[in-house]
Amino acid sequence: MKKRKCVLTAFLYRDGLAEGKWATQKGAVDALGISQAELSLALKLDALPAELVGLFESPGEITPYSVRVIREVIARDGLDVVVQRIAQHVSAGSKLSTRAALATIKGQAFAAKRALSGRGTSETAVPKGSSDSPKDLSDRYHRGVIQGKWANYSGCARALDLSRKNIRDAVCITALMDSLPYFRGMGGVTFVVGRKFLAFEKAWGRQALQQRARHLSFVMKGASIENILWAFNGENVQPSDLARIRIRKGRGARQLIIDCNHADFLFRYRREFELAICSVLQRLTLSGETIAMFRWARDTPKFKAAFAKGYAARHGN
Repeated sequence: MKKRKCVLTAFLYRDGLAEGKWATQKGAVDALGISQAELSLALKLDALPAELVGLFESPGEITPYSVRVIREVIARDGLDVVVQRIAQHVSAGSKLSTRAALATIKGQAFAAKRALSGRGTSETAVPKGSSDSPKDLSDRYHRGVIQGKWANYSGCARALDLSRKNIRDAVCITALMDSLPYFRGMGGVTFVVGRKFLAFEKAWGRQALQQRARHLSFVMKGASIENILWAFNGENVQPSDLARIRIRKGRGARQLIIDCNHADFLFRYRREFELAICSVLQRLTLSGETIAMFRWARDTPKFKAAFAKGYAARHGN
Protein backbone atom coordinates (compact mmCIF):
# COMPACT_ATOMS: atom_id res chain seq x y z
CA MET A 1 0.00 0.00 0.00
CA LYS A 2 1.89 3.06 -1.25
CA LYS A 3 1.07 6.71 -0.46
CA ARG A 4 -2.22 5.81 1.20
CA LYS A 5 -4.53 8.74 1.88
CA CYS A 6 -5.03 9.60 5.54
CA VAL A 7 -8.81 9.02 5.58
CA LEU A 8 -8.47 5.58 3.99
CA THR A 9 -5.52 4.59 6.19
CA ALA A 10 -7.36 5.58 9.37
CA PHE A 11 -10.49 3.72 8.23
CA LEU A 12 -8.57 0.51 7.47
CA TYR A 13 -6.71 0.70 10.77
CA ARG A 14 -9.86 1.18 12.87
CA ASP A 15 -11.78 -1.45 10.87
CA GLY A 16 -9.01 -4.00 11.33
CA LEU A 17 -8.77 -3.13 15.00
CA ALA A 18 -12.51 -3.72 15.43
CA GLU A 19 -12.38 -7.06 13.59
CA GLY A 20 -9.40 -8.24 15.61
CA LYS A 21 -6.98 -8.35 12.65
CA TRP A 22 -4.40 -6.55 14.79
CA ALA A 23 -4.21 -5.21 18.30
CA THR A 24 -1.42 -2.68 17.95
CA GLN A 25 -0.25 -0.10 15.46
CA LYS A 26 2.81 -2.23 14.75
CA GLY A 27 0.61 -5.12 13.68
CA ALA A 28 -1.38 -2.78 11.40
CA VAL A 29 1.79 -1.38 9.88
CA ASP A 30 3.05 -4.84 8.95
CA ALA A 31 -0.33 -5.88 7.54
CA LEU A 32 -1.01 -2.69 5.57
CA GLY A 33 2.54 -2.31 4.26
CA ILE A 34 3.00 1.27 5.43
CA SER A 35 5.41 2.97 7.79
CA GLN A 36 4.74 3.77 11.40
CA ALA A 37 5.06 7.48 10.60
CA GLU A 38 2.38 7.26 7.87
CA LEU A 39 -0.07 5.55 10.18
CA SER A 40 0.64 7.96 13.03
CA LEU A 41 0.14 11.02 10.82
CA ALA A 42 -3.05 9.57 9.29
CA LEU A 43 -4.54 9.13 12.74
CA LYS A 44 -3.61 12.70 13.66
CA LEU A 45 -5.72 14.12 10.81
CA ASP A 46 -8.80 14.13 13.04
CA ALA A 47 -6.95 16.31 15.57
CA LEU A 48 -6.48 19.15 13.08
CA PRO A 49 -8.91 22.11 13.22
CA ALA A 50 -11.92 21.62 10.97
CA GLU A 51 -11.31 24.92 9.10
CA LEU A 52 -7.85 23.72 8.04
CA VAL A 53 -9.13 20.41 6.74
CA GLY A 54 -12.09 22.13 5.09
CA LEU A 55 -9.74 24.38 3.12
CA PHE A 56 -8.81 21.40 0.89
CA GLU A 57 -11.10 20.77 -2.06
CA SER A 58 -10.75 17.02 -1.42
CA PRO A 59 -10.16 16.30 2.29
CA GLY A 60 -10.20 12.59 1.45
CA GLU A 61 -7.06 13.14 -0.67
CA ILE A 62 -4.99 14.59 2.18
CA THR A 63 -1.77 12.62 2.55
CA PRO A 64 0.43 12.04 5.61
CA TYR A 65 2.89 14.50 4.09
CA SER A 66 0.24 17.26 4.15
CA VAL A 67 -0.60 16.49 7.78
CA ARG A 68 3.09 16.66 8.71
CA VAL A 69 3.50 20.03 6.95
CA ILE A 70 0.42 21.48 8.66
CA ARG A 71 1.54 20.32 12.10
CA GLU A 72 5.03 21.74 11.56
CA VAL A 73 3.61 25.12 10.49
CA ILE A 74 1.30 25.24 13.52
CA ALA A 75 4.20 24.36 15.83
CA ARG A 76 6.37 27.06 14.24
CA ASP A 77 3.92 29.95 13.76
CA GLY A 78 1.12 29.15 16.16
CA LEU A 79 -2.46 28.09 15.47
CA ASP A 80 -3.86 31.63 15.69
CA VAL A 81 -1.51 32.87 12.96
CA VAL A 82 -2.34 29.96 10.67
CA VAL A 83 -6.10 30.40 11.17
CA GLN A 84 -5.72 34.11 10.39
CA ARG A 85 -3.94 33.28 7.13
CA ILE A 86 -6.83 31.15 5.88
CA ALA A 87 -9.64 33.28 7.35
CA GLN A 88 -10.41 35.02 4.05
CA HIS A 89 -10.74 31.69 2.20
CA VAL A 90 -12.82 30.14 4.99
CA SER A 91 -15.25 33.07 5.12
CA ALA A 92 -15.61 32.96 1.32
CA GLY A 93 -16.12 29.19 1.34
CA SER A 94 -13.14 28.70 -0.98
CA LYS A 95 -11.82 25.23 -1.69
CA LEU A 96 -8.19 24.99 -2.76
CA SER A 97 -6.07 22.31 -4.33
CA THR A 98 -3.64 20.53 -2.04
CA ARG A 99 -0.72 22.56 -3.35
CA ALA A 100 -2.54 25.90 -3.01
CA ALA A 101 -3.92 25.00 0.42
CA LEU A 102 -0.48 24.13 1.79
CA ALA A 103 0.99 27.32 0.29
CA THR A 104 -1.74 29.36 2.01
CA ILE A 105 -1.26 27.61 5.35
CA LYS A 106 2.51 28.14 5.20
CA GLY A 107 2.05 31.82 4.36
CA GLN A 108 3.62 31.55 0.93
CA ALA A 109 0.53 32.93 -0.81
CA PHE A 110 0.52 35.98 1.48
CA ALA A 111 4.23 36.58 0.83
CA ALA A 112 3.63 36.23 -2.91
CA LYS A 113 0.76 38.77 -2.83
CA ARG A 114 2.96 41.17 -0.88
CA ALA A 115 5.77 40.74 -3.43
CA LEU A 116 3.29 41.55 -6.21
CA SER A 117 1.94 44.64 -4.45
CA GLY A 118 0.95 47.20 -7.08
CA ARG A 119 1.74 44.89 -10.01
CA GLY A 120 -1.47 42.87 -10.28
CA THR A 121 -2.09 39.18 -9.75
CA SER A 122 -3.93 38.23 -12.93
CA GLU A 123 -2.58 35.66 -15.34
CA THR A 124 -2.24 38.25 -18.11
CA ALA A 125 -0.27 40.73 -15.97
CA VAL A 126 2.97 39.15 -17.23
CA PRO A 127 3.12 38.38 -20.97
CA LYS A 128 4.02 34.84 -21.91
CA GLY A 129 7.60 34.38 -22.99
CA SER A 130 8.80 37.33 -20.88
CA SER A 131 11.11 35.30 -18.65
CA ASP A 132 14.24 37.19 -19.77
CA SER A 133 13.62 39.87 -17.14
CA PRO A 134 14.17 38.97 -13.46
CA LYS A 135 11.14 41.05 -12.47
CA ASP A 136 8.84 39.35 -14.98
CA LEU A 137 10.05 35.87 -14.02
CA SER A 138 9.69 36.71 -10.31
CA ASP A 139 6.13 37.91 -10.92
CA ARG A 140 5.28 34.70 -12.78
CA TYR A 141 6.66 32.66 -9.90
CA HIS A 142 4.60 34.51 -7.26
CA ARG A 143 1.42 34.36 -9.35
CA GLY A 144 1.89 30.62 -9.71
CA VAL A 145 2.18 30.29 -5.93
CA ILE A 146 -1.03 32.28 -5.42
CA GLN A 147 -2.87 30.20 -8.04
CA GLY A 148 -1.59 26.93 -6.61
CA LYS A 149 0.39 25.93 -9.69
CA TRP A 150 3.53 25.36 -7.63
CA ALA A 151 4.76 25.95 -4.10
CA ASN A 152 8.52 26.21 -4.54
CA TYR A 153 11.30 26.97 -7.02
CA SER A 154 11.62 23.35 -8.14
CA GLY A 155 7.93 23.06 -9.01
CA CYS A 156 8.05 26.34 -10.94
CA ALA A 157 11.19 25.23 -12.79
CA ARG A 158 9.50 22.00 -13.90
CA ALA A 159 6.31 23.77 -14.99
CA LEU A 160 8.10 26.51 -16.95
CA ASP A 161 10.96 24.29 -18.14
CA LEU A 162 13.50 26.76 -16.79
CA SER A 163 16.55 26.54 -14.58
CA ARG A 164 15.76 26.49 -10.86
CA LYS A 165 18.74 28.78 -10.28
CA ASN A 166 17.34 31.39 -12.68
CA ILE A 167 13.98 31.37 -10.92
CA ARG A 168 15.55 31.64 -7.48
CA ASP A 169 17.88 34.43 -8.61
CA ALA A 170 14.99 36.29 -10.27
CA VAL A 171 12.96 36.25 -7.06
CA CYS A 172 15.95 37.28 -4.93
CA ILE A 173 17.03 40.03 -7.36
CA THR A 174 13.54 41.55 -7.54
CA ALA A 175 13.09 41.46 -3.76
CA LEU A 176 16.51 43.07 -3.26
CA MET A 177 16.04 45.81 -5.86
CA ASP A 178 12.59 46.65 -4.47
CA SER A 179 14.18 47.14 -1.04
CA LEU A 180 16.79 49.61 -2.28
CA PRO A 181 16.08 53.34 -2.61
CA TYR A 182 16.18 54.62 -6.22
CA PHE A 183 15.92 51.08 -7.65
CA ARG A 184 12.43 50.28 -6.33
CA GLY A 185 10.16 49.19 -9.15
CA MET A 186 12.90 49.26 -11.80
CA GLY A 187 12.11 46.69 -14.47
CA GLY A 188 15.23 47.07 -16.59
CA VAL A 189 17.67 45.33 -14.25
CA THR A 190 19.16 42.31 -15.99
CA PHE A 191 20.34 39.03 -14.47
CA VAL A 192 23.97 40.13 -14.91
CA VAL A 193 23.45 43.38 -13.01
CA GLY A 194 21.11 41.82 -10.46
CA ARG A 195 23.57 39.06 -9.58
CA LYS A 196 26.23 41.69 -8.95
CA PHE A 197 23.91 43.32 -6.44
CA LEU A 198 23.28 39.92 -4.85
CA ALA A 199 27.05 39.56 -4.50
CA PHE A 200 27.17 42.99 -2.80
CA GLU A 201 24.44 41.89 -0.41
CA LYS A 202 26.31 38.69 0.42
CA ALA A 203 29.53 40.60 1.08
CA TRP A 204 28.12 43.58 3.04
CA GLY A 205 24.66 42.56 4.23
CA ARG A 206 21.24 43.99 3.31
CA GLN A 207 21.35 46.87 5.80
CA ALA A 208 24.77 48.18 4.69
CA LEU A 209 23.70 47.87 1.05
CA GLN A 210 20.53 49.88 1.71
CA GLN A 211 22.52 52.63 3.44
CA ARG A 212 24.90 52.89 0.51
CA ALA A 213 22.00 52.93 -1.95
CA ARG A 214 20.28 55.66 0.07
CA HIS A 215 23.40 57.83 -0.17
CA LEU A 216 23.96 57.18 -3.86
CA SER A 217 20.31 57.86 -4.72
CA PHE A 218 20.98 61.53 -3.92
CA VAL A 219 24.46 62.01 -5.40
CA MET A 220 23.99 59.88 -8.54
CA LYS A 221 20.40 60.66 -9.54
CA GLY A 222 20.06 60.09 -13.27
CA ALA A 223 23.28 58.08 -13.53
CA SER A 224 23.37 54.93 -15.64
CA ILE A 225 23.20 51.51 -13.98
CA GLU A 226 26.83 50.85 -14.96
CA ASN A 227 28.00 54.01 -13.20
CA ILE A 228 26.01 53.12 -10.11
CA LEU A 229 27.60 49.67 -10.08
CA TRP A 230 31.04 51.32 -10.19
CA ALA A 231 30.02 53.51 -7.27
CA PHE A 232 28.71 50.53 -5.27
CA ASN A 233 31.89 48.63 -5.96
CA GLY A 234 34.05 51.44 -4.60
CA GLU A 235 35.56 52.26 -7.98
CA ASN A 236 34.57 55.93 -7.83
CA VAL A 237 37.32 58.51 -7.55
CA GLN A 238 37.06 60.65 -4.43
CA PRO A 239 36.60 64.44 -4.77
CA SER A 240 40.10 64.98 -3.42
CA ASP A 241 41.49 62.96 -6.32
CA LEU A 242 40.09 65.50 -8.78
CA ALA A 243 42.26 68.33 -7.54
CA ARG A 244 42.38 70.13 -10.87
CA ILE A 245 39.79 70.22 -13.66
CA ARG A 246 40.21 72.75 -16.46
CA ILE A 247 38.18 73.28 -19.63
CA ARG A 248 40.02 74.85 -22.55
CA LYS A 249 39.26 75.50 -26.18
CA GLY A 250 40.35 72.90 -28.68
CA ARG A 251 41.81 73.41 -32.15
CA GLY A 252 38.47 73.57 -33.92
CA ALA A 253 35.66 76.03 -33.35
CA ARG A 254 33.45 73.16 -32.15
CA GLN A 255 35.84 71.61 -29.63
CA LEU A 256 36.29 71.95 -25.88
CA ILE A 257 38.93 69.95 -24.02
CA ILE A 258 38.59 68.85 -20.38
CA ASP A 259 41.93 68.43 -18.59
CA CYS A 260 41.82 66.40 -15.36
CA ASN A 261 43.75 63.84 -13.34
CA HIS A 262 41.41 60.92 -14.07
CA ALA A 263 40.21 61.29 -17.64
CA ASP A 264 39.37 57.58 -17.96
CA PHE A 265 37.16 57.82 -14.89
CA LEU A 266 35.32 60.97 -16.00
CA PHE A 267 34.79 59.52 -19.46
CA ARG A 268 32.44 56.97 -17.88
CA TYR A 269 30.18 59.87 -16.91
CA ARG A 270 30.26 61.66 -20.25
CA ARG A 271 26.47 61.35 -20.63
CA GLU A 272 25.93 63.01 -17.27
CA PHE A 273 28.38 65.80 -18.21
CA GLU A 274 26.55 66.36 -21.50
CA LEU A 275 23.22 66.69 -19.71
CA ALA A 276 24.74 69.07 -17.16
CA ILE A 277 26.25 71.28 -19.87
CA CYS A 278 22.92 71.39 -21.72
CA SER A 279 21.23 72.45 -18.49
CA VAL A 280 23.77 75.26 -18.01
CA LEU A 281 23.34 76.43 -21.60
CA GLN A 282 19.58 76.60 -21.16
CA ARG A 283 20.06 78.97 -18.25
CA LEU A 284 22.67 81.11 -20.03
CA THR A 285 21.11 81.46 -23.44
CA LEU A 286 18.03 83.53 -24.23
CA SER A 287 15.58 82.93 -27.03
CA GLY A 288 14.88 85.56 -29.68
CA GLU A 289 11.44 86.18 -28.19
CA THR A 290 12.95 86.85 -24.77
CA ILE A 291 15.50 89.33 -26.20
CA ALA A 292 12.77 91.15 -28.14
CA MET A 293 10.68 91.42 -24.99
CA PHE A 294 13.58 92.97 -23.06
CA ARG A 295 14.21 95.49 -25.89
CA TRP A 296 10.53 96.47 -25.97
CA ALA A 297 10.45 96.98 -22.20
CA ARG A 298 13.66 99.08 -22.34
CA ASP A 299 12.18 101.43 -24.94
CA THR A 300 8.89 102.11 -23.12
CA PRO A 301 8.49 105.54 -21.40
CA LYS A 302 7.67 103.96 -18.04
CA PHE A 303 10.87 101.90 -18.10
CA LYS A 304 12.96 104.96 -19.05
CA ALA A 305 11.36 107.03 -16.28
CA ALA A 306 11.93 104.30 -13.69
CA PHE A 307 15.51 103.87 -14.84
CA ALA A 308 16.19 107.62 -14.60
CA LYS A 309 14.64 107.79 -11.15
CA GLY A 310 16.73 104.87 -9.93
CA TYR A 311 19.89 106.31 -11.42
CA ALA A 312 19.25 109.66 -9.71
CA ALA A 313 18.62 107.96 -6.36
CA ARG A 314 21.86 106.03 -6.57
CA HIS A 315 23.98 109.02 -7.56
CA GLY A 316 22.28 111.58 -5.35
CA ASN A 317 21.10 113.80 -8.22
